[in-house]
Amino acid sequence: MSDEKPPRRPRGASLDEIDRRIVEALTRDGRAQSTTIGEELGLSGNLVANRIRAMDAGGQMRVVALADFRVHGYKMLARLRVKVSGRAPLDMARELAEREDVLSVHLTSGRYPVSCLYAFRNARGLIEVARAVASDIAGVEDVDVELINTVYRYNPTLGPLGA
Repeated sequence: MSDEKPPRRPRGASLDEIDRRIVEALTRDGRAQSTTIGEELGLSGNLVANRIRAMDAGGQMRVVALADFRVHGYKMLARLRVKVSGRAPLDMARELAEREDVLSVHLTSGRYPVSCLYAFRNARGLIEVARAVASDIAGVEDVDVELINTVYRYNPTLGPLGA
């Protein structure tokens, strides 16, 4: 551990190199203890804990848990694109975002202004959700299903998914 103390970061200041290294360590292991991170970075555990608290309080970082869909038995990803008629796409997007089964909802451009990402255990689940969206959501004119055949990169550490 270095004898030289790193400078204290003023509240609300942007992340400095020390903060970025702490965030990087937490990205690798979100449950890492401050003392462990401090040992890795050559800092005291108290300094690391204080930096984490300051970043969290300042809204510059959140520690969240993300679930990898594959670990929970989901074998398929699909995007449902929704063509809207008779209501604002934003209203429909908000309604879809309240559903427990949707991973993410996006407003997009083009014929299908609302797009939803789902994970499914099997094809039957995909068909049931597509039918439910088409019949249960007011203002759905058409649903286009895009099955994601191959995922070349999926990084569950990027997120948070629930924000």
